[in-house]
Amino acid sequence: MTEKYGRSFIGKVALVTGGSRGIGEGIVRRLVSDGAAVAFTYSSSEEKAMRLAGEIKDAGGNILPIKADSASAEDVRAVVDQVAKELGELDIFVNNAGILIQGGVDRYSLEDFDRMLAINVRAAFVGIQAASEHMKGGGRIILIGSVTAVRTAFPGSSVYSMTKAALTGLVRGAAIDLAPRAITSTMSSLVRQ
Repeated sequence: MTEKYGRSFIGKVALVTGGSRGIGEGIVRRLVSDGAAVAFTYSSSEEKAMRLAGEIKDAGGNILPIKADSASAEDVRAVVDQVAKELGELDIFVNNAGILIQGGVDRYSLEDFDRMLAINVRAAFVGIQAASEHMKGGGRIILIGSVTAVRTAFPGSSVYSMTKAALTGLVRGAAIDLAPRAITSTMSSLVRQ
């Protein structure tokens, strides 16, 4: 399969947060098809996660599904440590996990605000810290953003848009901080469908 896209990640280890469905599932499938050993996290989609892992294993891929709550800094750190222990040092870290809790800024609850920040921003920060401790030179850190960081397209998305805009600043700073170790940090802004 690796010849289809002209690149090979054979011998590489990747971790994708929020990888059981949607964009995350697509990223997991692509990395596996390019030859990487891939771990991915899921929180509530256990059936989908196990189905995905089973399909990949049946096709000969190296896959490790891990249940974790991205709102928990301890869970995020533990996942990275587990992946490094079971699969080896990380080459690729993709922070894809995120949530959208809609609500107008004038009536948005502080509890929902804190949960969105924890999952959409703090988990990315903690993930970058933890992954970089287990990452080889030449490693890649990728944050999945959103076009809503610069173009809020619908009512009730102000807090979500803010969290995605925060990732823009985080990824730029991480790129500078990790450059001496030859670790790149970038963001992909995808549109969820």
